[in-house]
Amino acid sequence: MVKGYSYIRMSTDIQLKGDSLRRQMEMSERYCEENNIELVESIQDIGVSGFRGKNTSEGSLSRFLKVVDEGKIDEGSYLIIESLDRLSRDKVLSAFGIFSSILSKGVTIVTLQDNQVYTSETVNENPGQLFLSLGVMLRSHDESKTKSNRLLSVWKHKRENYKSKILTSRCP
Repeated sequence: MVKGYSYIRMSTDIQLKGDSLRRQMEMSERYCEENNIELVESIQDIGVSGFRGKNTSEGSLSRFLKVVDEGKIDEGSYLIIESLDRLSRDKVLSAFGIFSSILSKGVTIVTLQDNQVYTSETVNENPGQLFLSLGVMLRSHDESKTKSNRLLSVWKHKRENYKSKILTSRCP
C-alpha cells in the first residue's frame, strides 16, 4: 500500500483553540481513505511560522525533508497538505525550492483545498499546474508580508506614543 504523510502547520498555538487542527487532520484522513493510502504519520508544526522558513529549517517539516533527502521515504509516497501555504510562506524561490525538491525525490504532493496532485511528471507536462503552484506561493508570501508590515507599523506607533497610551494590556 502507498504511504501517506500528512503535514499540518499553524503559525500560532492559539489557533489550536479554533478548528484548524481538526479540519486539516480530517481532510488528510478522508483523502487517504478514499485513495487507498496508508496514513503512516501526521507531521505537525504548531506555532511555527512558514513565513521566514522556520518550519523548514528547524520545525517538524525540516526533519521530514531530511529523511526525504536521505531516501528514507519511499518513492511514490504522498505528502498531504491542506494548501501549499501550509508547506511554506517563504519567498517564492525558497518555497518553490522546497516544493521541487520533494517532487524530485519521487514524493507526490497533494493539496486538499484545491484538489491538486503534484508529481515531477505532472508539473513538467502541465505548465498550468506549475503556474498555479507558483501563484499560490507568491500569494501566500505576500499575505504574510503584508500582515508582518502592518504589525511592525502598529508596534512602532505604540513605542512612539508609549507615554500617552497604554502599550499593551499585559502588566509586569
